[in-house]
Amino acid sequence: MAKTTSHRLVFTKNRSLSLGDAMPGGTKDDIGVRLPFGGRCMVDSIYHNEVAGQFVVTVSHYPATT
Repeated sequence: MAKTTSHRLVFTKNRSLSLGDAMPGGTKDDIGVRLPFGGRCMVDSIYHNEVAGQFVVTVSHYPATT
């Protein structure tokens, strides 16, 4: 499965996500960034920026298979 895009989401609270977790398309972060609809979205990395009080999550979007 070839990745199409990567997205960076920023949350102010821990969303209890783990690496490899699936996220629903259209999920919106606390800043207003929205994941694309269709296909699959999977968590690639999670970074807790304690100083800024942010949880930065990198998500890969994969196209829908036909």
